[in-house]
Amino acid sequence: MKFKIAFTSMIATVVAMGLGRFALTPQMPHMLMEGRLNLTQASLLAASNFLGYLLGAIEITRAKHDHLMFRLYAGLWGSGIILILSTFIPNNAAGVYINMFLRFTAGVASAWALILITTWVQHALAREHSLRTLAFTGPGVGIMLSGILAVVFDYWHTNSSFNWFIFGMVAIIGIAAIGRYLPDSLPQVSQEKRFVVTDKVYLLIITYILCAIGYVLPATFLSKLAVDQFPGSLMADAFWPLFGFSVIVGMGILASQSNIKNPQKWLAGIFCIQGVGILACTYLPGISGLLIGALFVGGSFMVILQLMMQLGAELCPHHLRTITGILTIGFAIGQFIGPLLSALSTHWWSTMTPALLTAAIGSFIAAMLISTLKSQN
Repeated sequence: MKFKIAFTSMIATVVAMGLGRFALTPQMPHMLMEGRLNLTQASLLAASNFLGYLLGAIEITRAKHDHLMFRLYAGLWGSGIILILSTFIPNNAAGVYINMFLRFTAGVASAWALILITTWVQHALAREHSLRTLAFTGPGVGIMLSGILAVVFDYWHTNSSFNWFIFGMVAIIGIAAIGRYLPDSLPQVSQEKRFVVTDKVYLLIITYILCAIGYVLPATFLSKLAVDQFPGSLMADAFWPLFGFSVIVGMGILASQSNIKNPQKWLAGIFCIQGVGILACTYLPGISGLLIGALFVGGSFMVILQLMMQLGAELCPHHLRTITGILTIGFAIGQFIGPLLSALSTHWWSTMTPALLTAAIGSFIAAMLISTLKSQN
C-alpha cells in the first residue's frame, strides 16, 4: 500500500511538474526559432508560469479542507489539458499573450497538485524515507521524459504545436493510469495549535527564495543555452534529459541515506553545489560548462525540495499543508524573480550572464543562511 502511494505520487508529479511545468524548457528553442517569441518574451513567458505557481500556492494554503480534492484533480487534469490547448496557439502577437495566459494557468495547476501531493506524502509516508524519496523523483522522471521526447522531435523536425500535443497526451495517459489510486481525502489540518511564523520559518522561507532564484534560470533556459553553443545539433537536446537523469541520481543518493538528522547541513553543501553548477553554465565554454551545470543543478534541486519540506515538517508538525504551502510560496517568489532578472539582463545587456551570476551568488548566500539554522529539539 505504501509503495502504491509513493508510485502514484511520483506519476502525479511527473504530470504536474515534469511535463505541466518543465515541458516549456525544451519547447523554448523551438518557439524562438519559429519566431513565436524573442528571448525577452521567453523570460516573461516563464515569469507568467511562476506567477501562476505563486498565486496557486497562496490560494491552496488558504483553501478550505472540503475543497481540496477538487483542486487536486483540477491541478492534475488541468496540467494535461493546458498542454494540449497549447497546440492551438496562433503564431502572431496575440499568440504571445495567449501563451502567457496558458503558462500562468499551468502554474496554478502545478502548485495545487504539488502542494496537495506533498502533503499526502508527508502524512502517509512520514516514517518511510526511501518511499518518500521515490515519490519526489517525479519531476526528474518527467524532465528526462520530456527531454527524450525533445530529441525525437528534433530528429523528425516537428514543430512546437505538434510537440505540445504529444506532451499533453502523455500527461493525460499518466493521469488516467493513476486516477483510481489517488487519495479519497486528504489529511485534516490539525487545530491543536495556532500556526505561528517563527524566526526559523522566516529563515527557511528566505533561503528557499534564494534557492529558487538560483535553480530556475538554468532549469528554464538550459536548452536555450545549449542551442546557442551547438546550433542545429542533436547534442543540444541531450542536456535536458541529462538534467532530469541527474535529478533521479540525486534523489537516489538521498534515498541511500537512511537517517538524516541534520538536513540543514546537507542543504548548505547542496546549495554550494547548485551555485557551482550555475557558474559553470555561465563561464565554462563548450560541453564542459553545460555538462557540469546539468549534473550539479539537476542533481540538487529536488533533493533541496525534499530536505526543505522535511525541515518544515519538523518545525511545524501540526500544520503540514500550511508549512508546505508557505515554503512553496517562497519558492514561487524566487522563481518569479528569476525570469524577470533574465528579462532585464537580456534587455539591457543582451546576455543572461548578469542574471546567472546573481543566481549563483544567491545560492551561496542561501548556504550560509541555512547553516545558521539550529536543529529542532
